[in-house]
Amino acid sequence: MARTHRSGRGKGTAARTPQHKGPSRPVRRPTNRRKQQSRAGRIWAKILQVVSIVLACLVVAALAFAAGGYVGVIRGVKQLEAPQNLETHPTYLYSAPLGEGESSRRVIGTIFGGQNRKTASLAEMPPHLLNALVAKEDERFREHGGVDLWGIMRALYVDIRAGATVEGASTITQQYVKNAYLSHDQSITRKVKEALIAVELERSVYKDNKDGVIADYLNTVYFGSNAYGVQAASETYFNKAVEDLTVAESATLIGLLWSPSTLGQDREGAGAQRDLVLRKMFETGYMSSQDLNEALEAPMPEKWPAAAMIESGLKGPSTTRSFADLAEEELVARYGSNTVLQGGMSVYTTIDLRTQVAARETLYGPDGYLPNADDPDLALVSLDPETGRIKAMVGNRDPNSQFNLVTQGRRQPGSSFKPFALIAALEQGIDPETKFVSGKKEYMVEVPGLDEPEKWKVQNFDGIVRGEMTLKEALWWSDNTVFTDLVMNPDGNGLENGPSAIIDVAKRLGVTADFGPHPHPSVVLGTQEVSPLDMATAYAAIANGGRKVEPTTISKVVSDAGNEEEVLYEAPEEPQGEQVIDEEIAHKATELMIGDVTEGIAKDASLGVRPVAGKTGTSENFFDAWFIGYVPQMVTGIWMGYGEGGTTLEYTLDYARNLNGLSGGITPAEIWKTYMQDTMAGQPVEDFDGVEVSGNEAGTPPAVAPAPETTEPSAVTGASPPPEEPRAVPQPTTSSAPASAAPASAEPTRLTPASAPAASPAPR
Repeated sequence: MARTHRSGRGKGTAARTPQHKGPSRPVRRPTNRRKQQSRAGRIWAKILQVVSIVLACLVVAALAFAAGGYVGVIRGVKQLEAPQNLETHPTYLYSAPLGEGESSRRVIGTIFGGQNRKTASLAEMPPHLLNALVAKEDERFREHGGVDLWGIMRALYVDIRAGATVEGASTITQQYVKNAYLSHDQSITRKVKEALIAVELERSVYKDNKDGVIADYLNTVYFGSNAYGVQAASETYFNKAVEDLTVAESATLIGLLWSPSTLGQDREGAGAQRDLVLRKMFETGYMSSQDLNEALEAPMPEKWPAAAMIESGLKGPSTTRSFADLAEEELVARYGSNTVLQGGMSVYTTIDLRTQVAARETLYGPDGYLPNADDPDLALVSLDPETGRIKAMVGNRDPNSQFNLVTQGRRQPGSSFKPFALIAALEQGIDPETKFVSGKKEYMVEVPGLDEPEKWKVQNFDGIVRGEMTLKEALWWSDNTVFTDLVMNPDGNGLENGPSAIIDVAKRLGVTADFGPHPHPSVVLGTQEVSPLDMATAYAAIANGGRKVEPTTISKVVSDAGNEEEVLYEAPEEPQGEQVIDEEIAHKATELMIGDVTEGIAKDASLGVRPVAGKTGTSENFFDAWFIGYVPQMVTGIWMGYGEGGTTLEYTLDYARNLNGLSGGITPAEIWKTYMQDTMAGQPVEDFDGVEVSGNEAGTPPAVAPAPETTEPSAVTGASPPPEEPRAVPQPTTSSAPASAAPASAEPTRLTPASAPAASPAPR
């Protein structure tokens, strides 16, 4: 996306070409799992895809010229016009079926074409706005003819080295063609059409005015907060016309294009993206170092827009509002805003309304855990680990809020991050039976920018000292000091390159946080902020035998805009996914995480005969409490805290509800149990593939020494480390099933279709 040439409006400076400057127990392997896709296979698949597209473009162009068919392409392109704000009929979002047949689906959202769309002419756009987009998205825009073969080869080289797709090669012209004229499917046919049309657009339509491509592109894209088109975005975020934008403001708008729905509600994240765009402009020669520093120092707007969802073109019942918003974002990413806004689409989503209603009622209903407005907030997300299909999502107490705590809320996960350290240990051959010593610890940590290492002091919750214990027991009892020994490796029985190894596992599993170039070893205690969806996605990959499947809200898309219905997309029943950790290691991790529920501090999450794996988490000073757990059919992550931050959970709730001294092993696990008993009622009890679990292996907890009277702060962070969770205490029975109730016989209140949003119209 774009960056500018100089500070201020820059009306007198034309957009220009830049001047470049320089031994664990064996586990049973399942028989019904897909084969692991090798890294080499993924690399060759990428090579073949790119080579196929390039060759197909050349062959198709040559044949078309020879047969005169290219004339038809030219004529067709010349007849194309930039998309207009057409009179549209809605796009409907439907739930998963409530019963037999498609007619049992319910409408959870209606997308209208009446968005806040305002455009600007090329003459009104300051040069630095155009340059910002070029610097961020297409450095060779003014050198290529619509398709950048050098860019394709560069992206291919980068992807081969990374072993994954990390850099795209689409030009601005190609992106405009995709948004304006084509679908967003990933077929080679579509990519060939996109390339041919892009070349012809630049050769004919934009022959004498290539920057017109940028203008048309900026007038068709979505900037978040219900702003479609660059003029609408300029007014929404800065309350000014496009021609009055400063360099920093232009960079802000271009940065939003990275993830408009998320950054449009995240001022801090938008600021970080702005700075990335500005630095890219400097690197590509579009601004001097002085201009860069001035732009970086420019403040972001004090108030960031918070457009109500009802104004965003999406209407629907409040119960499913957060989910519908995410589905709209996924739909726009797949097909482009113009296609979605033109309507005529039936979108079959993955949400299970009974599960969704159960989730919201468990959390915020009159008989739920936290019904009062001044209670802490909760976020919940459930998904199928094999397909990635999101079944339920509660993103905010206020259903009309556009801030989705599941996707946008980033908080410290505490001990729920420890399974990633466990997997790193298994990958390095460390046996879970390896002995460590629990107690007060002191380490010397190298800190970038400091000449001398700093002391890092760590102790357990309430200063508990457990003495000698195994790594698996440390997981079950959430012992901080054993895991810091694991990452620091003072006795030679821990991890090599501990912080990097843990972060590598987390990223492979799906955690998208920015850990920085020099992560602190405290990352093992969950000090890096993450989203509930990221954590649920990561645990789902573990549950799925180490195979990560991207979370999705959409199962099928049908277009009825023409004379006949057309299936635009249908999700595979068994997505291939990506094998990100070894299958046996994933099964072993699940086995050990079952112990956290059967033998450790998360017994409140037990579902009786139904096997449960999971982990609790509590952040420093009790600002956040978590439980992420799974059964073979479903993963559910729950976060508890205050959405605005800054308020501890420790003394917020009164003693009558037995929630003081709150930790992840208490309330989130109990809420998880109540919700899962409801949603899994009537579902078969399944065992985890490849996992063998026997009896009570831990017996009694390790001996605990008396807690010291004082808590020593961390010399690095200046605060106590995140607490490890104490044993669960009895919880109120008014909102949960009796502890002795077995899930097979538990019969929660049944939700009927009548309790779901009303149907209208029938899905196609």
